[in-house]
Amino acid sequence: MWRAVSGLVLLLMVAGCQGPETVAQKKPLTAQSVTLQAKDVPSMQRCEASGDLDTVLKREKSSDPKSYESNSYQWGLWKREGATEGYLAVYGASPRDCDALSSQSSGAPTGGLVLGLVIKFKSAATAARIFETGAEFLGFGPSDISFIKSTGGIVTTGSDTGLGAQSAVGTATVSGASYYFAFWQNKTFASDFLAYNVSSADAARAVKDINGRIL
Repeated sequence: MWRAVSGLVLLLMVAGCQGPETVAQKKPLTAQSVTLQAKDVPSMQRCEASGDLDTVLKREKSSDPKSYESNSYQWGLWKREGATEGYLAVYGASPRDCDALSSQSSGAPTGGLVLGLVIKFKSAATAARIFETGAEFLGFGPSDISFIKSTGGIVTTGSDTGLGAQSAVGTATVSGASYYFAFWQNKTFASDFLAYNVSSADAARAVKDINGRIL
């Protein structure tokens, strides 16, 4: 009897000394891990224009000095106000479509082009405040909404987009080319998405994938 009891006590002691099962720690989300990924647009290829914002702006300084002045000022302002990092991901249907972003490009992409920009802030409150300013940055901003509306397209804002209260989604077709944009703020991230000559269904799916990585 004593042996049985002592064995039980020993078993309980051993069990008590064991800590809880180790839980795999999730890696902190980054702007790069949240933004557009190859799996979101499986039929497209990554463009060289992709990169963290400091790298993107460095390239722009030599290719488009005028735009660089405005964008670098805006990025510097946001960093002082709480932006910690940003990443631009660009995918094209072909190298020629990727080249459409070049300052030496001879025209618009023909096979499709998708851009995803994500900026991470120190807090959700800061991300929301910056989102509300509606500043133009790297071609993303209120001008996209104005363009969609001017062409007779559809713009949806707020919770009806499925992306939260701080969001806007728009679609339009102009001269046979389709346009799709989405802007939204979720937690500490502010995201921008633009698609040219990509079906609305595929564009919406990519946006859902991006937002899903934040949830």
